[in-house]
Amino acid sequence: MKLNITAPAKINLYLDVLGKMENGYHNLDSIMQSISLCDNVILNIEKTGTDDENIIEIQTTTDKIPNDKSNLVYKASAKFFEYTKIKGAKCIFTIEKNIPISAGMAGGSTDGAAALKLLNEAYNYPLSSEELLKIGAKIGADVPFCLTGGTAICQGIGEKIERITPFNNVLLVCAIDNSSVSTPIAFGMLDDKYGTNCSSSGEMDKLISAIDNGSILEASKYLYNKFENVIIPTNENVAMIKKVLLQNGAIGALMSGSGPSVFGIFDNEKKQRKAYEALKDLSIRAFLCKTI
Repeated sequence: MKLNITAPAKINLYLDVLGKMENGYHNLDSIMQSISLCDNVILNIEKTGTDDENIIEIQTTTDKIPNDKSNLVYKASAKFFEYTKIKGAKCIFTIEKNIPISAGMAGGSTDGAAALKLLNEAYNYPLSSEELLKIGAKIGADVPFCLTGGTAICQGIGEKIERITPFNNVLLVCAIDNSSVSTPIAFGMLDDKYGTNCSSSGEMDKLISAIDNGSILEASKYLYNKFENVIIPTNENVAMIKKVLLQNGAIGALMSGSGPSVFGIFDNEKKQRKAYEALKDLSIRAFLCKTI
């Protein structure tokens, strides 16, 4: 059996970190958005010839991501089989990678979510959407959102998801330099700056209202990411990319996740293309895409 699925990247239209909980996880307040930049995940299933084990293999189109047990596709598959008690399967996943790695765009999480969806389809949907979300939350903070997609408020450690008015077909340019950011290190930097218990810093309600009203211009005023306060001082290219996007027609620009990827929002394709070309001229990796 062979199945495949697209695995969309995400951006954070809003991201606040409200401190560290006793369990070591951070309490998040976020609005996440799926975008048209996608990986492709392919699943081939064979029988192992034995009823007491499962074999999970991962192939990738880049050597920059692991193909062992540390890959979220492997972790998701192992959790799926543990939860369903299914045995005797040989699963070969191929990850065709397009989403930048360690960029704050949920590239690993969306692949893990794709693996759960593919396995659930392959075995005739033994798990409900709620059960998939429960498994996803154990794998990574962004996995539950990647299972649902669209436009959503995500809170807690990412497991509390509330779908809101879709913010679809908004033109974007996403860009990243050659650097990467360790998410645990970025969280540690926030802890050092703000402590482990802090209040909300942005204006999420105003952003949600703008999205409800379908106003791209108004929404762009309330984009917010607390990580910018600790990443920009250590990564000058984030600020540079934001500046180039805004100088070339973006009505709003923001770093996504813990960075260092940056996205710009545009109200027409001419400006979108102009900003894209300006970044390419600076040898910055950029993508023309939109919200979905």
